[in-house]
Amino acid sequence: MPIYEYKCESCGKVLELLQEIDEPPISKCPECGSSEIRKLISVSSFKLTGKGWYETDFKNNGSSGSPKTS
Repeated sequence: MPIYEYKCESCGKVLELLQEIDEPPISKCPECGSSEIRKLISVSSFKLTGKGWYETDFKNNGSSGSPKTS
């Protein structure tokens, strides 16, 4: 379940909520009750690693594994 960040424009409260992907954004600040709450754009900590991804297969002209050394 993703964590979404919100900021209330009225009271300045910043909060994080665990929500389902298909769940609608909250419409009221849980702190002050204002409807001036906005969903923030935040950086994900998700990183693709392992065989089959850019770092191992595509970065070295399509060859998998370690780069060739002469």
